[in-house]
Amino acid sequence: MALALMLVLSVLVVASCGSQDDSAATDTTAPSAEATGEPVKIGFDEGFTGFMAVDALMTDRGIQTALAMLDNQVAGRPIEYIKVDNASDPVQAVDKARQLVESEGIHAMIGPIFSPANAAVTDYLGKNGGIPSVSIYGQPKDNLKTGNNLSFIPAGMFSAAGYYTGLYASQELGYKTANCINYEDTAGRQLQAGFNVGFEEGGGTILNTQYVPIDAVDFSSYLSTLEGADCTYWWIFGNGAAPFVKQYNDYGVEAPLITAMASNLTESQLADLGDVGVGLVGGEFYSPEIDTPLNKTFVEAYRAQWDGEYPTMQSFGAWMAVNLIAGAIEANDGDSSPEKLKEAMATVTLDTPAGTYKMSPYESVYVGTGNYYILETKKLGDRTAWVPIYTYENVLHDDK
Repeated sequence: MALALMLVLSVLVVASCGSQDDSAATDTTAPSAEATGEPVKIGFDEGFTGFMAVDALMTDRGIQTALAMLDNQVAGRPIEYIKVDNASDPVQAVDKARQLVESEGIHAMIGPIFSPANAAVTDYLGKNGGIPSVSIYGQPKDNLKTGNNLSFIPAGMFSAAGYYTGLYASQELGYKTANCINYEDTAGRQLQAGFNVGFEEGGGTILNTQYVPIDAVDFSSYLSTLEGADCTYWWIFGNGAAPFVKQYNDYGVEAPLITAMASNLTESQLADLGDVGVGLVGGEFYSPEIDTPLNKTFVEAYRAQWDGEYPTMQSFGAWMAVNLIAGAIEANDGDSSPEKLKEAMATVTLDTPAGTYKMSPYESVYVGTGNYYILETKKLGDRTAWVPIYTYENVLHDDK
């Protein structure tokens, strides 16, 4: 713990590293034997099976890294980490939340990431003990209905990411017209809404917006209808992301691509795309290439633990969640009671690998103020990575 606290003692929280089991089933990480007192119990409710499995894995690795950097303890108390598999299902997510709260006695919840599951769990928490929860990614404005003043969302509302991406496209890149293609999804629609506001604020015009079935991997019928535009905004994730970029290139569309939530196109997918994956532009809250001392420490620790892999947005969001909780307990001199913990989480300032974050009340949730980065894919030795090229500094991630 000494290394972590020395790094950012003035803002209470720190970095990450570790060596724990990486299994995808229900699991409890034991606290450091050096700590004393009642354990602080942190639960992670996510789909280790089902369509959220990759997000769950990357988040779990980030949590384990952060906990190990903290030596599995805070304010002299050991930290116990308990992860459960909700099979990527909102109903099971509530059942697992009940298990974590009523059987395991957790003090704070991480996740779920999937928006409907997150809304269902925060609704349950509001009626059962008032345990605060932290979201790894942004959430839709729909989740404001069930926030119960317990939901902490550092990445804020989806539309904020779309807004700054659109603003950059029009104001900084000078694009005047855009075609748009998204998966048919709540996040896709709200990211698109934010992009529209930002793009039009900078003087741009949206020519065409298409929504694609969320399981589509063949985009030919949509690409063939594109109008001539200065750029194409896209939001396709998972197994469809790389095929979309490849097909877009194969169709010979010259308009540059720009996306929000750039990490949806992973480094392994970029590697498979080869030269086609170089020169893409996207917005995101984190990149392993952010040039801060704390990020270098985080990346080094993460890579040492996970066979040379680089941390992802999910991993960074997990680091944020652990350290937001730990920083609040540190500020409370070890008090983890729900109301005290929530109050401290709402006021703590956090030094993170992506810059300074603080939380602000926003309707029934708390959203972050922090940096939003515009990234470009570049060749870095033997890898293609998302590299920061522009920063919107200390912006509130509210609904746009």
